[in-house]
Amino acid sequence: MMPDPSSAAFELGVRNLLLICAGARPGDRVLLVGESGPSPYFEPGLCDAVAGVARHLGMTAEVVIEPPVADADHFPAAVREAMTRTDRTIFFSRLGDQVRFALGPGQSPAVMTYTLSQKYLGHAFATADFAAMKAMHDALLDLILGAESYRISGACGTDLTGRVRKGRKDAVADFALELFPVMIFPPVVCDDLNGVLVIQHFVSSSSTRAYDDSVLILDAPIRVTVEKSRMTAFEGPEGLVTRLKSQLERAAGLTGGDPWAINSWHTGINPNTFFEGDPYADLELWGTVAYGSPRYTHLHAAGRDPGDAAFHLMDATISFDGKAVWDRGRFVFLDRPEIQALIAPEHRASLNASVLQTIGM
Repeated sequence: MMPDPSSAAFELGVRNLLLICAGARPGDRVLLVGESGPSPYFEPGLCDAVAGVARHLGMTAEVVIEPPVADADHFPAAVREAMTRTDRTIFFSRLGDQVRFALGPGQSPAVMTYTLSQKYLGHAFATADFAAMKAMHDALLDLILGAESYRISGACGTDLTGRVRKGRKDAVADFALELFPVMIFPPVVCDDLNGVLVIQHFVSSSSTRAYDDSVLILDAPIRVTVEKSRMTAFEGPEGLVTRLKSQLERAAGLTGGDPWAINSWHTGINPNTFFEGDPYADLELWGTVAYGSPRYTHLHAAGRDPGDAAFHLMDATISFDGKAVWDRGRFVFLDRPEIQALIAPEHRASLNASVLQTIGM
């Protein structure tokens, strides 16, 4: 178990969020959106604790607590209206995930956080300098956008190759809001993706829309042939394959899209990502944080972009134009001299390819 953060460490994380990530300044109005309901993902009282630091920094802080909804079409009117009268909006709520690709016009700049508790905010997960992490993220994105092709492989038998489309708008699906901490890069749009994908352990939602029974547990792996970014053949226990196909058809039915499409993928880039407890107690909750780990690659599938099913690959090796960026789950890109030069000396011990926190799998 990691020690609980001190109040100083918690304040450091909040300052990193408010001042560096959100760009808030004394005198700004900051809206903090939290979750209500029977099973909130975010710690009750977290918004109030952050609001206290914001006020200490000279900001005006408003807290709005609303339950999660099914999708962006049901976004709470109270939150949308509050966003029009504030300078910055910060989500400690799944509501932010549901608008991460389409925030809507007339809204204040927004941040979606993955710090589920004060403990997360006081850990290196959130206290590592956001500006340095963002510079690393941008350098990685430049590498991806400048590449011709990539390969994703794993010990499970997955081996996929694809092309990178030219032009940022076509190559990646940019987020409509900022993510805190730096967790991942915008999904790479699948173009001419071919090979073998081994789907194992479970299939979940992509967090864009909430729907009943969004998690399908797999007690055996299923080997899928992928041709031109579509799943064309499934090998595995007959009953399990039938259940998987039904899950994909149901997910695609939410948007009327192609159930066999693989739309995009991305991999975590925050080596300090951690999760304590049993992931299988709530895999959607686990995935809300764990997806920031370099060990964790996921692909969005089934339906219109970004799709409403997610496949999960652990400890992948991923290369662009033949040069490794992740090596068996370790984010080796971080160790490149030009990337380490972006990171202050006091942060390098926690921002390198040797750092991997436990995520429960």
